[in-house]
Amino acid sequence: MHRNSYSLAALAAAAVPGLIPVRTMPIATPAEDLDVAGIVSEDGRRVMILSPSTTAAGIRLERDLRVTDALAGTPLRSVIPPVLGFVKLSEGGRCAVTEAPAGVPLMLDALHESAELARSLGQVLARIHTVPRYAAEAAGVESFTPEVLHAEHRARIEAATQGGHLPAAVAQRWDALLEDEELWDFTPQFVHGDLSEESLFMAGDRVSALRDWSSSKVADPARDLAWLISSLEPERFDDLYGAYREELPTSTHPRLMERAQALGEFAVAEWLAHGLETQDEEIVADARGMIADLDADLAQLAREEAERAYEEMHSREEG
Repeated sequence: MHRNSYSLAALAAAAVPGLIPVRTMPIATPAEDLDVAGIVSEDGRRVMILSPSTTAAGIRLERDLRVTDALAGTPLRSVIPPVLGFVKLSEGGRCAVTEAPAGVPLMLDALHESAELARSLGQVLARIHTVPRYAAEAAGVESFTPEVLHAEHRARIEAATQGGHLPAAVAQRWDALLEDEELWDFTPQFVHGDLSEESLFMAGDRVSALRDWSSSKVADPARDLAWLISSLEPERFDDLYGAYREELPTSTHPRLMERAQALGEFAVAEWLAHGLETQDEEIVADARGMIADLDADLAQLAREEAERAYEEMHSREEG
């Protein structure tokens, strides 16, 4: 059951004693079955209310809240808006009110323009990946071994190949990546699992808030880096990754960046599978377009490599 801003404001008032809403504002969320609104109270307080409109959304919200609670005792607490209250919904389940995320949504354009902001995000990512195992277990998140994750990647890519969706060069590249055993020999760590512009907030040149922990798990840390390595210019990602490595108490996997790049590419196969499963032609067309772009990039790299080889051979002959 979807709710408008007036209904959400009333629920917020019921969830937080003394809260008197005077103004509401929409807050972007990637989930269509979760109603989210920002609320300004009579005394100027800013809060956010999250109300699930389906049973599945309610389950995700409860998972998010469990993780939020478990992270309250970690260095991430400074960027996680605390929960202020709950109220039961007439159809079952409950909605939650948290403090509003500090700052404004963090857009990729802002990351491109600010090395300091990129470094701040790198530091936050390192803190996520060093969350103690006991905190993750307290939140009840799922834990995956490298073998299970590798098998999932292979099954998805094999399905795309057998369905005739992958050009030969892309299929060969992805098969070669999957065959590289060293690349997938890593230690699973706690990850956010679904970083996006909707989940990150910034204030000035620093990350000020991080929300939506419903996809968090103990898995491959490269997952949180994949979106960024495929979206940022190399120089800006280097700023982010440098701060990430400095913040970690231990050294990173020697091929973490390579695996993040691979996962960024594999995400296209995941997007394609989602489009085919839901029979959404727009998603399928979008995924096929990204696959075609990758195929073109691989062809260009092959041409450049052939030209370099020819020039080196020609130089040796002249010498």
